[in-house]
Amino acid sequence: MRLPASHLLICFKLACFVLLSCITSQTIAQNYPKKTIVFVVPFGPGGSGDLMARTFAQYLEANLKQTVIVDNKPGADGMVGTEFVKNATPDGYTLLLTTNTTMAANAVFYKKISYDPLKDFEHIGLFGTAASVALVPKDSPLNTIADLVAITKANPDKYFYGHYNSASRMTVEMLKTRTGAKITGIPYKAVGSALQDFYGNQTQVLFIEYPPAKAQIAGGKVKALGVTGPVRFREWLNVPAINETYPGYELSFYLGLGAPAGVPADVLQIITSQLETALKDPTFIAKVNNLELDPGKLNRDQYQKFVRSEKERWAKIVPEAGIQPE
Repeated sequence: MRLPASHLLICFKLACFVLLSCITSQTIAQNYPKKTIVFVVPFGPGGSGDLMARTFAQYLEANLKQTVIVDNKPGADGMVGTEFVKNATPDGYTLLLTTNTTMAANAVFYKKISYDPLKDFEHIGLFGTAASVALVPKDSPLNTIADLVAITKANPDKYFYGHYNSASRMTVEMLKTRTGAKITGIPYKAVGSALQDFYGNQTQVLFIEYPPAKAQIAGGKVKALGVTGPVRFREWLNVPAINETYPGYELSFYLGLGAPAGVPADVLQIITSQLETALKDPTFIAKVNNLELDPGKLNRDQYQKFVRSEKERWAKIVPEAGIQPE
């Protein structure tokens, strides 16, 4: 049976379109990267995400022989920078530092956010995971998490903590729910601002991630009361995990690599391969360890499932902490 000429023409055009798409995709991949890559960090400089992004940017520059710029775009718990990447051209030249703040917590903390954490992004891979530590000034009378809980109960509304992303807020809100501690949160755009007020005695306790905390502890001006991870941190074995005092308390965070949805598959594969290769490179792994992160060990499929599971986990723990969406 012979097809009508009109049908043959449609089939011919479709075949040409498919062939042209394949050629175009291959051409893009062969030429990638031919210009500067921008790696957006949706938080201010100095935090774990910023340090990790700069480490990977250096690795990409060396391997792809192309400039990679880290662009900090803080604001609204990471939503400003994340939305910027969502709206960027999906060509592989705009990358995103992703975290459980932007890809899980914000969807629960806020009644409405300007992006879909799962649909609007390509989730490429996991850099690593870590946790936070509770710090107080060296001359503080507090020596344990139990001390912090007790004194804030006895002096409600007189103790303050700074938070600069959803995760840093959640660590304290979970503690308040589980212990009855009375601590008031003050929002900041970046960890540097939170540290400034902490040292200026505007806040009395600060929960920050291991990488920036390491420098503060080494400086000798603070005391560490406890870590939020499931076990004691390898470098501070004298600092207990909070769940040793309050069983069931635990909050870790992750740092990942993302891009706007729709990046050509061949380009996405190049970026994915760069991350996978980096995470097998002893020199790069050593730098990740120096940031106090446990390096990622998930392939891309596993990581995508992990991102989804984290979103589901935060959808459960935020309401349990008694936090109402804003």
